[in-house]
Amino acid sequence: MISYEIPLTKNLIWDCSGRGQINALVAGARGMGKSWFGMYLTIMLAKLSPSAQIFVIDFKRSDFYSLKDILPKGRVAGSKEEIFTLLEHYVDLMQKRAEFVTRHTSFGETASTLEMSPFYLVYDEWGAVTPTLNTKEKKKHDELITQICLLGRQYNFGILGLLQQASVGNSGLNSNIKEQFGLICHMGTANSTSLRQTFGESLEIPKIHLTSGQGLLFLSGVTTNGNVIPFAAPNLEKLDLWNEFKIAFNNQDEEFYLTFSKKKDEE
Repeated sequence: MISYEIPLTKNLIWDCSGRGQINALVAGARGMGKSWFGMYLTIMLAKLSPSAQIFVIDFKRSDFYSLKDILPKGRVAGSKEEIFTLLEHYVDLMQKRAEFVTRHTSFGETASTLEMSPFYLVYDEWGAVTPTLNTKEKKKHDELITQICLLGRQYNFGILGLLQQASVGNSGLNSNIKEQFGLICHMGTANSTSLRQTFGESLEIPKIHLTSGQGLLFLSGVTTNGNVIPFAAPNLEKLDLWNEFKIAFNNQDEEFYLTFSKKKDEE
């Protein structure tokens, strides 16, 4: 049976599927380890068996944008035009999987119960995009993101969002979208206002000093009773990250994995 589990620490596991805690949000100031943790999650998603299919938006064209050299053509977007093209393509793929699940499976089946590969959109510096959009573009952008967040769970289509401030409004998030994130992290030290923006007003946030690579996290169904907990992200400093990405991206084939079901393949 396929495992959708990704270790966050020795004792904390993230189920990245629609039946678990699909959609992840990682916030934090520059230099606090947000991008490193995002890279770790991306590599681990791609190392699942079958591999998660990875798509990337990096408007600032920083570290994640360089993945265009090893991901299939059209999987990485940097310009505004590329971003809309990729978002529309991602939603189109999600709709095609929805049609497949509806037509070829029994009532009540989902991509997770069928053991289908996750598709994940890594959206780096989400908040940098929305201020550049006019009213029409922002409406279209938000509609596409909302479709993914609200409809993707059943079909294993998720988002890994990375941003400096995770507040509703100026970051490009809205409350409906933010409620769909099963994993929410804030990396590094931050004031109470920033932490409330990330986790909301209802969660109890411990007073603790954190450094780069450390953070607080909320994991739906695991961190219960309105709490967030401290954690240390995996240390990647000794790894050849470029080589790790090359190995992890060895099975990037959206056409095949869009309809491949490990459960049906084994029947």
